[in-house]
Amino acid sequence: MQICNVFEENGEVMNAGWARRPVFVYNEPMSKMSGKHGERDCYFINNGEVSLYLAVENLGPAFAIKMAVADLKRGGVISDFVVKKISFIKNELPASADNGEFLYSDKRVQLQLTNTPQGRFLKGDFIDFAGIRNLYFNLHLKRIMGDSLHELAPFERNRKYFYLKQFAPVFLASGVIRVGGLEYSVSEHTGLAYFDWTRFSKPRHHNYRRLSADCVIDGKRVSLNLASRVGDNRYGNENCVFVDGRLCKLGNIAAKGTPNRLDRPRFLRDEDGMADITFKPFTVGGEAMAAQMSASTVIFGRLYGEIHHPEPEQPLVLDNAQAHFVLSEF
Repeated sequence: MQICNVFEENGEVMNAGWARRPVFVYNEPMSKMSGKHGERDCYFINNGEVSLYLAVENLGPAFAIKMAVADLKRGGVISDFVVKKISFIKNELPASADNGEFLYSDKRVQLQLTNTPQGRFLKGDFIDFAGIRNLYFNLHLKRIMGDSLHELAPFERNRKYFYLKQFAPVFLASGVIRVGGLEYSVSEHTGLAYFDWTRFSKPRHHNYRRLSADCVIDGKRVSLNLASRVGDNRYGNENCVFVDGRLCKLGNIAAKGTPNRLDRPRFLRDEDGMADITFKPFTVGGEAMAAQMSASTVIFGRLYGEIHHPEPEQPLVLDNAQAHFVLSEF
């Protein structure tokens, strides 16, 4: 496997595109945009009964931790977040996917994220989560074989700006999640997890949209990543589907829906006709089952439609598959 650095000696991105393996080495010290990099580590754990969304972000001087727990059987979602507008002590995220640790502690939140070659350990306490109860989780994410999406794109007029992305649905989850008086047990037999890793420096603001799923359909693990574009479109897009660990790229996606209505369906179709999908949010009391956390929103729902995946020859039917829509500004 041939690897390449993200930045050349002049700080520009010269090699760009996408791969199924980690070919891009994030040599951040070579960047000429020092101090202007954004970082986001995002985890999503799901066992069909409960979902945990966890994001840690360094966006310029601001630092944020965002968490949401969705009860997919009883119906309902609670969420909370911590945002530090000005941080004099930078909260460094692990630079490597195979090693490193992130620790954060304040009066309300204690969070520990540990990377190892075999997987991840996630442990957190959030006091007065959503102002009504405490959240605790202790989870082990076991790495398994499979493809992941690795994408690098510069920006059109200044190649010192960049967008580096990894979407890795290659973990089995086990452990416990407690919210107030409720406890959810997560086992490797049913617990799935993906890791969404992003590093960037951008010349302009983005309204980012991502539809994702990580579930089992007809005995096969199916993971979906459909996202709006960041960077130069000549170097492809993030859109792809994984079936039992094998990545299949999709073309550009056209999305339609009702702006500012979280409870309304969204319709997505790719330019080659390989994907025709409808996302329908779960609703509770007529309201979308959604978590709104600072400049991020996560909507929980289901997928309907088909993806014409080359393996197998029959279309992949998504009817009633659990999914979520992530809306964020950065």
